[in-house]
Amino acid sequence: MAGPGPSGQPPASPSLLRHAQIACVYLAVAALAVLAYTARSMLVLIFVGFFLALGVEPVVAWLQRHRWRRGMAITAVILAVVLLVGVVVLFAVVPAIGQLGHFAAQLPDVLSRLGVHLGDHQLRATLDDPAVHDKVREAVEKGAAFLASALGAGFAVIGSLLGGVFAACTAGALLVYFSLAMPRLQSAMTRAASHHPGRPEAILVAMSRVGGYVTGQALVSLCAGAVSFVFFLIAGIPYPALLALVVAALDAVPQIGATLASVAGILVALSQSLSLAVITLLFFICYQAFENYLIAPRVFARTVELSPLAAFVAILLGGSLAGILGALIALPITAALKVLYRQAQAERTPTQPST
Repeated sequence: MAGPGPSGQPPASPSLLRHAQIACVYLAVAALAVLAYTARSMLVLIFVGFFLALGVEPVVAWLQRHRWRRGMAITAVILAVVLLVGVVVLFAVVPAIGQLGHFAAQLPDVLSRLGVHLGDHQLRATLDDPAVHDKVREAVEKGAAFLASALGAGFAVIGSLLGGVFAACTAGALLVYFSLAMPRLQSAMTRAASHHPGRPEAILVAMSRVGGYVTGQALVSLCAGAVSFVFFLIAGIPYPALLALVVAALDAVPQIGATLASVAGILVALSQSLSLAVITLLFFICYQAFENYLIAPRVFARTVELSPLAAFVAILLGGSLAGILGALIALPITAALKVLYRQAQAERTPTQPST
């Protein structure tokens, strides 16, 4: 039997020590949760930076395979991204902002022409109602505000333009740091899992799935916006830069993005003439077939191996958890988790002895 302690007090019972340890663990978890909630904006920025670093990793790795040093490859990729963003802002975003203001001012005339081309007298009378004009204009303004707030949330910024610029610069800096450290991060992850056969390869494959999807989706969205812009210019559809920007942005949203983009283009074309709306509909049908059967299979080959049901559920869950940002990253994250799940299933399946 244990005697009293050095101070003459009886020793603490094992159950009391166990409860104290459990209480300390709960306190530590609660403290970490409070710290994570307090620094949630910066944590989102860190996640975005790492996610973007995985996105540019396939391009950096390709340049390295062509005898580029990693630092030079990352510099070239960042300069190309900055140049591309500058071109998009100059030739798409700036004209789109001006066209958005003009569209809001011309909204009553657009609605009136839409009613005429639809040929429904009751609908025409409804569209000519000033109260309807005010409601539609309010809806357009709310939609623009929602998109702005969604983009701000994606960069963990709510509020001022300065905050958005700071967040974008911070995400860009984290992208560079994570890209430079990516080989060390991959080595650390594979070393930590090296005692389980197959895990290092599964981790690398999961990371490559995320990177391949991000790079591929950027190319697909850019192609959709560029082709749509050329079509809108040739067809004479109003607000070509604004519509092309909408097409490129919505094309990144899986499942429903292309449909929403086509509806926006068709409605604006319908305000001009019914024949132009039909031509626009045919263009979107042809382009979506071209993208779905030629571009996407080549770009996303072996990147996202998900069934339509799994993809749809992943998008719904991602959108409900993190809004537009969650919907955008749902597919690559799910594809990466599928690789890790397959590895876990393989580890749990007992190997049959060879005969």
